[in-house]
This record gives sequence, C-alpha cells and structure tokens, in this order.
Amino acid sequence: MGFIDQVRNFFGFGKSNSAATPTGTIEKAFGVPPAASWKMRDNINLWWNMYTNHPPWESECLRPLDIPRSIGMELARHALAEFSVAVSGSARAEYINEQMQLAAAKLVIYLELGLCLGGVALKPYSDNGRILVDAFTTKFTPTRFDGAGKAAGGVFESNPVRQGKDWFVKLEYHDYQTSEDGGSVYVVENKAFKSGADGGIGDQVPLASVREWADLEPRKEIEFLDGPLFAYFKPPSGNHIDMSSPLGVSVYSGATVSLIWQADEQWRQLIREYKTGKRRMMIDRSVMDSSQADDEIYEYGTFSDSNFFQFINPEIRDEPLYNGFQHILQRIEFNVGLAFGSISDPQSVEKTATEIISAKQRQFVTEKSIQKALQDSLDGLVYAMSALCDLAKLAPAGTYKVDYHWGDGVLDDPESKRQDMAMGLSLLNASIIGPVEYRMRYFGEDEETARKMLPDMEGMTNGEQDEVE
Repeated sequence: MGFIDQVRNFFGFGKSNSAATPTGTIEKAFGVPPAASWKMRDNINLWWNMYTNHPPWESECLRPLDIPRSIGMELARHALAEFSVAVSGSARAEYINEQMQLAAAKLVIYLELGLCLGGVALKPYSDNGRILVDAFTTKFTPTRFDGAGKAAGGVFESNPVRQGKDWFVKLEYHDYQTSEDGGSVYVVENKAFKSGADGGIGDQVPLASVREWADLEPRKEIEFLDGPLFAYFKPPSGNHIDMSSPLGVSVYSGATVSLIWQADEQWRQLIREYKTGKRRMMIDRSVMDSSQADDEIYEYGTFSDSNFFQFINPEIRDEPLYNGFQHILQRIEFNVGLAFGSISDPQSVEKTATEIISAKQRQFVTEKSIQKALQDSLDGLVYAMSALCDLAKLAPAGTYKVDYHWGDGVLDDPESKRQDMAMGLSLLNASIIGPVEYRMRYFGEDEETARKMLPDMEGMTNGEQDEVE
C-alpha cells in the first residue's frame, strides 16, 4: 500500500475528490484513452486537494498551512522575477506581441498552477479581435505525447454553462489524425454534455442545443499545421510516480507530501502547546463564582478545602516544537529546490557563507531548468497564436522572432552585483578583459551594441592589430 492510500485510509478517505475529467467519458466520446494511468490520476487529484488547501489530513483539529501553494508561488515568482518577452519581425509579429503581453501578465499564475499540479495547458482563443489564453490544469486530459515528450493531443473540459435551469459542459478534443488521402490533418471535435453547477459530466446532448456553442462546428479538420493549437508545460523533473508515464509530476510530489503533512501536524502541536500552556487560577466555587469574575483564566470547582486557591503557570515548551517545525520546512525547501529561508524562518537558518551560496545555487539551478521548460512551452504558444491568426484572419501573414529575457534570478541581488562589477572593473583596469567584453557581461549587450556604445573601440582595436602585424 502506497503512502497516498495510507493517508486516505488513516483519515477515513476512501478516495480523493476527483478534479479531472472522467476517463470513461473521454474514451466513449472520442475513442481515445487518456495518457494518464489510474495511478497518475490518483496523484493529480491529491495534488489538487493539497493545492486548494484541502488535503486528506484536514480536520477540525488540524488546519493546513497552505504550504503547497506557497511552494509553487515562490518558485514561479523567482522564475519570472525579471522575465520579459518580445515578438518582432512583421505586422503579424507586432500583433502577436500585443497578445503575448496580455498573456505574460498572468504567466506567474499559470506557472504556479503547472508546478503544483504537474502540468498546465495554455490554449489561445479569439475574442473580439484579440487572442486571449485560458489555462487548463485538471480540466485538460492529455491523450497523446510525441517522441520528444510534448503533448500532441488532449481533451479540454469547459466550465459549466447555465441555460435555463440546466447546466452543460463542453469537451473539446485536439489531435492529429490520418486524412482520406493518407496524409495528416489536425482535428478539433466539440461535444456537449449535461452537467451541474459544480461540474460533472452526464448524458451527451446536441452541440446546437446550447446557445453558447450553437455556432461551433462539431468537427473541424485543419491542414498544414506544424504543431497543436495549444501549449503544454510540465515541471522539468522525472516522473518518479509512474516511470512509464509521459506526464509531469508536482514539485511537491512523492516524499514531500508526507513532509507537508508533518509540517501541518507539527504546527498543530505548537498551537496546542500555547493553548494548553495558558495560566490558570483554580478557585473553589464557595470563594468566587463565574458571575463575579468571568475570565478564561479562572477554573472553578468544588475542592475539599473551601478556601482552595492555586495559581498554575505551566512552562511552555514552544522552542523545541518551533525548531522542529523549521527543520521540516527546510527539508521541504531542499526537496523542491528552494533556498533555505524561502518558506522557513530565515532567522532559523544557521549556515556559513559557503552554505548560503550553495543553497542559492540550488535554487538558481532549479529556476533555470523551469525557465528553459517554460520557454519551450511559450514557443508553442506563440506558434498556436500565429496559426490562430490564419484561421480567424486576425493579422496578415508574416514571419516572427521571439526574444526572451530571464535575468539572473536568485543570484541577482544588489550586493552581489556591486561586488561582481567591482571585480569586473579590476579586470578591465588590469587589461585582462576589454571594454567590449565588460559591457557585454555587465550591461547585457551583444557585441554589436557594445561597440556602438564605444565608438573609438573599433579603431583602437584595428590599430592594435596593425601594430602587432
């Protein structure tokens, strides 16, 4: 029996609340099996419950601390601290750039969701001349991955739509299929189902019977697409839950689940220590009753001595409990790739300068891997937007180039910059590096820009070469 099953059985949970689209519905509606195994779907539901702060161990006595969301928020915030994107090259590129800036404003939320839930699909759609982006987590079910491990097909579940007293949801299937001439064609299928206000999928109904979707084509075939009309991001780590699955896993998956449970339990014990450690005055009812002094500090009773009075001031052992809580948080930080002090108390981290640098380097590596995976997904999103421009005639044809800027992330603090630039000036003054290299390194310029900022540099360099010759 795995840890997840143990947690559920211990707390009386037969299974977690299902957040994903039912597997049987997808297979029956579109004739394709989901890429997620039952084991993966089980874990995805667990990660969802943890992210929404309703893990299996939640109870009246144990209120979770929302640690899973804090982990995702910290990783996403640091990864995108200095992020910017620009699309250029044509009139279409300028249009796509405007749409990407709108999407970039919400990117930290999308990334947080993807890191916590093991993946997020970004699906662009046309809206009154604009392109907006919807983020799907548990409501996107991948059905196929290509040889490079990228999601190539899947099913999107809409939010419930009300019409009269009834509720409906729409399932939208995307993938490549073989056309009649033997080639490959991109297929989009839409199907409507009865539902409820809180979701769920019932019997299928005609698509045209729902006003909001009456104009949609039940099936549309699109030729000459080089990629899907959506992008899919998954955390850059191996799937240790199901080695045969191409799906991603949450940044707090595996053993980190039990650590988060332990942290919640340790905090509960700490709060209990404060509550049970309150000062008390034990007083016989014949001396004083609650009508004379109504305060929680007084405990009234009937004692053998009618003049009984005793003041109790227990010693609170909060320090070992608090230290234990911080040690658990630090272990969580290590597991998810955060620097010590990110979610734990920075004052509790007793580390040498070398250990602090090592911890920052660990988070730096984590953030860089996240940025690399996200950039690959954003390339897919830009392509999907460009394809949508053709399909919806939103912008004229044209080429585009995408430039990303990520910055230096967690290592890019002001004091480190100052010391690094001072070292660079020393190297420059010692002629170990030249002015062009200095500007390229510390001002983020390419070689051409750096030389333009130093107009005499090219002549000086050529003169030096002539002298050597």
